[in-house]
Amino acid sequence: MQAVILHGGQGTRLRPLTHTGPKQLIKIAGKPVSQWVLEQIRDAGIKDIIIILGDNNPNKVVEYYGEGSRFGVNVTYVYQGKARGLADAVYKVKDVITEDRFLVYLGDNIVPYDNLPSFLSFKGSASILLAKVDNPNRFGVAIIKDGKVIRLVEKPKEKISDSALVGVYAFTREIFEVIENLKPSWRGELEITDAIQGLIDRGREVEYKIIDGWWKDTGTPKDILEANSFLLDKYAERKIEGEVRESSIDGRVFIEKEALIENSTIRGPAYIGKGSKIINSYIGPFTSIGDNCVIEKGEIEYSVILDNVRVEGVSMMDSLIGNNSSVIKGKKWVKLIIGENSRVEI
Repeated sequence: MQAVILHGGQGTRLRPLTHTGPKQLIKIAGKPVSQWVLEQIRDAGIKDIIIILGDNNPNKVVEYYGEGSRFGVNVTYVYQGKARGLADAVYKVKDVITEDRFLVYLGDNIVPYDNLPSFLSFKGSASILLAKVDNPNRFGVAIIKDGKVIRLVEKPKEKISDSALVGVYAFTREIFEVIENLKPSWRGELEITDAIQGLIDRGREVEYKIIDGWWKDTGTPKDILEANSFLLDKYAERKIEGEVRESSIDGRVFIEKEALIENSTIRGPAYIGKGSKIINSYIGPFTSIGDNCVIEKGEIEYSVILDNVRVEGVSMMDSLIGNNSSVIKGKKWVKLIIGENSRVEI
């Protein structure tokens, strides 16, 4: 079985964080979003993975995943170029897919679905994952009648269904034939909902499964923070590999190798990245600190701090700080969204 991870898009709602790289590489709970996806696929027994690259610094993706061996998979790259819709991205793998069935997974989605093998055992021409939502106008939705998918609509203006597509699909090769005949939508894109609708119009069966509970499209800073919180709550373990000096480590806290915690308090669930230094500081629950950060005389709660960040004398919460940034000399709680290579004095 082969799986396709879509790694394109401009990530406009996450700017300035995405000015220098794809949104799927933003780390939450210690790993890039797309690595959570890749490992979920791998753990389902799929080791042959195709990553579709966009035009937002795709070299960063290749540098991070390489040929896939350190993740226990084999990775092949396909370049989509300028985004022309999800169906266009899927069509790019036509000559790379060698089996009749394959999985497609959006690389910026966190979907805690633990039964991918059963999802792939469909009888028709496609299978889709759905979730009940309160705001269906943000998503592609499926209309279901008598237990069958009869229609799909991308971001409907009126509430015609509360069953949203969560970004996980399984197809047979017939999907390529349908995409060849698609016309762009009003957004100028080849929509995956239109492609699946094309299968239905051919009389093909599209199976579905509805997931229960939480899932997240990590398209905004708020989504990133919520996904980080969920993953820490679900997967965080107490594991201390770094050095702890005169500090209090409470609950499920993962401290990576070469990290130093000195005269500080950390309350889990939380993650401290490799080589980071937490000195005279407080790190509260649902916080992820990236690699090689320095947090000194700071207080941080419910936040995501990416790699190589320095925070000094600042109290913050609900914040997302980009790589290689500095936030220094503050005395009050603040809420921040800061892109890469920034410096803020408060």
